[in-house]
Amino acid sequence: MDTIILGAGLAGLSLAYFLKRKTLVLEKESVPGGLCRSYTLNGIYYDIGPHALFSKDVTVLERILELTPTNRLRRSNKVFYKNRFVKYPFENDLYSLDPDEREYCLKEFLSNPYEHYPAHTMLQFFLKTFGEGITKLYLQPYNEKIWKFDPAFMDTQMVERIPKPPPEDVVASAKGVPTEGYLHQLYFHYPVHGGIQQLITNLLTRTQQKTEVMTGLVIENIFHEHGIWHVVTNRGTFSASELINCMPLHELLHCLDVPPHVRCACDSLKYNSLHIVVLQCSQDNLGDNFAVYIPDKSALFHRVSKINFLGSNYCRPGGGSTVLAEITYRPGSYLADIPPDEIKKTVIRDFDRLGLIREADLLDSAVRSFQYAYVIYDVAHREHTDCILNHLAEIGIRCCGRFAEFEYLNMDAVVQRSIRLATLLNGAAHE
Repeated sequence: MDTIILGAGLAGLSLAYFLKRKTLVLEKESVPGGLCRSYTLNGIYYDIGPHALFSKDVTVLERILELTPTNRLRRSNKVFYKNRFVKYPFENDLYSLDPDEREYCLKEFLSNPYEHYPAHTMLQFFLKTFGEGITKLYLQPYNEKIWKFDPAFMDTQMVERIPKPPPEDVVASAKGVPTEGYLHQLYFHYPVHGGIQQLITNLLTRTQQKTEVMTGLVIENIFHEHGIWHVVTNRGTFSASELINCMPLHELLHCLDVPPHVRCACDSLKYNSLHIVVLQCSQDNLGDNFAVYIPDKSALFHRVSKINFLGSNYCRPGGGSTVLAEITYRPGSYLADIPPDEIKKTVIRDFDRLGLIREADLLDSAVRSFQYAYVIYDVAHREHTDCILNHLAEIGIRCCGRFAEFEYLNMDAVVQRSIRLATLLNGAAHE
């Protein structure tokens, strides 16, 4: 093979799809897909957290949608705040708050003492952009909950793309006039059947003529000799002139001989792992919504997704609902040590206490855990990430994907990066 790709997630497989050459893709897991894996509970597909296909880049979205038939859905997301549903984003439904909190959010937004200060951290960005009220009531507690990391020690890479809401929209929302935020996400697509992994399945089918995907491989060593990369695995050694990494940097550097400062930078990169708890119930109180955000810190989960929203193929034949709850945790933190069954029991109790799903209506449940889920943009993230990626570029290893580039990339951004890298490599092959 001319090219070896490490990792058969969305990045690795879409890159293989766009490359005009034969490639070998090596994957540790028994099933390709990475974070785009899907699972089933009693015949209903669910993902590793809710996935949605959307993009500001029309061309990228078209390239994604050509891979699989999808349903086009209008976003219906809510914030569950003090036992009531507030339309997402929070600042577009201030009328649903109590009058005193509504006034607090509106006045601190319109007369914001932080507005003209530079924002160097996530918390500073929230205060500068939304004011103290919206920040203190929703943005700060929710982000502390999802990141398990204080926003005062996170940089702005994650949030700097969020536009400042127009004052007229916030004023209108406080008066009860419906407004919308994040219009590029208002409509999204999702595979008609098979969960998000249907996208992976179709990528595998379309690339099988020029790509070999090998699963169940554990990489033990990687070295470069006489212009050739050699990847030593539990099933033999594979060699190619081009090596592209699409697996987590932490895993790659376990197999490479790198300078101490690069290894130290990698050890300093922070990320969150994820528990997902799936519940099937005869009825729920979530309404006709897809995602519900839970800033209340007394509840273990930060987000709930109702799978029924995704189309008729995601609804139980006998009625009822399939609901997915997400719990982030940092490796080594207290949540990492709680047994999965205890996580599930706690989630069930929290649903019942909040009145969202009564324990008496529960039909079945499952829990799964995943090591790599969310990149944490701490204040040293860029320095450490650039140190690693620059070294890898110097020795001739290109990286593509969320944990390979160590950036919080949505699916469309991953495909966009794959297209960009494939275009570069395809052009180089013709020179």
